[in-house]
Amino acid sequence: MNADPKNNDEGEDTQRSLYDPDPVDEDDLWFLPATPDDVAPTDEPWPIAARETSLDPTVWQAAEKQQYRALLAALTAVTKFAERLQQMPEQVAERFATDTVSAVLRTEGIWMSSEQIALYRTLRIASDDAAQDLGRAAWAVRRLTGSGATPQLGLHDFLGRVAVDRPQQVPGEERATGAELAALSDRWIYDLEVMYGAHPLTQAAYAFACWRAEGITPYEEVLEPTIAALLVGAGGGAPFLPMAQGHRLDRHSLRAGSAGAEERLGVFYAAAEAGALSAALELDRLARWRGRARAKTGDLSGRTPPKLIEALLRASVVSAEWLAQEVGCSQVSVRRNLKVFTERGLVREVTGQDRYRFWTVAI
Repeated sequence: MNADPKNNDEGEDTQRSLYDPDPVDEDDLWFLPATPDDVAPTDEPWPIAARETSLDPTVWQAAEKQQYRALLAALTAVTKFAERLQQMPEQVAERFATDTVSAVLRTEGIWMSSEQIALYRTLRIASDDAAQDLGRAAWAVRRLTGSGATPQLGLHDFLGRVAVDRPQQVPGEERATGAELAALSDRWIYDLEVMYGAHPLTQAAYAFACWRAEGITPYEEVLEPTIAALLVGAGGGAPFLPMAQGHRLDRHSLRAGSAGAEERLGVFYAAAEAGALSAALELDRLARWRGRARAKTGDLSGRTPPKLIEALLRASVVSAEWLAQEVGCSQVSVRRNLKVFTERGLVREVTGQDRYRFWTVAI
């Protein structure tokens, strides 16, 4: 039986037809890409984007030195915001907390205005499709305004999740609880302690990166790690770092591949600077409004108008009932003064309704 030419031993020439062309050397095959001699057969045949190799604290501390100009610019803006904020009533920070939460939710694709959040926190009224997001927003505002535990003291109380002794998990929620969250919390706090020598803004950026790497929160959600980072980055100089619309702490994740420590710090510093400058400008506008309101209400008698001016600065939107409690007068007196304030261009009504009405300052 004739041997099959396809089964020839290695090294033997296979049978060729008279019409087959002469074999061409591989060096003359122009359509094949050149292969370097030092490339292993298992290497990918395409270029690989640069990726973050580790969260080594020494790498981030070295990156801080490389980004010192951006750090200095962010620190200057945050200091300016803190100084402006100290000149206002203490509760005015809630206004910027609400604006910050609205900006952070927008990065998740949730378009929710600060007025909506403020109204929900006052009346607790929300549609079924927005109730969950408004609940998250209310939690974030409480944390930014100092209501509840800080993240450095443990993530159970900060996140408000199930405690260690009650490890049951809500069905459908892919979130760490119980002992798993306790272990993640200890590891995250340890990461913060390792970065103790770095600037608080750098610590906050590192804390945000570690939070996302550990998967403490589902990756598509950025509200919880951002709120924690904004509290860590304030460093005691301000209640928190404000955020501006259009900025986010993980801008690098929108591109293919991931960024190194130096680029991550640059993104964080830029977001902190933009948010602080925007908040400082808003505080300047509020200060001018306060001066204008005092001048336009100087002819009004009683102690209610001056108290109303200070109370209106504290929140994005207010109700007559809330103002009556803050000022310490009757709702009838508040509504009468709000009517005067509206006529003089100092406030405007935002609901357009005859009942359950809310007002905001007309800056």
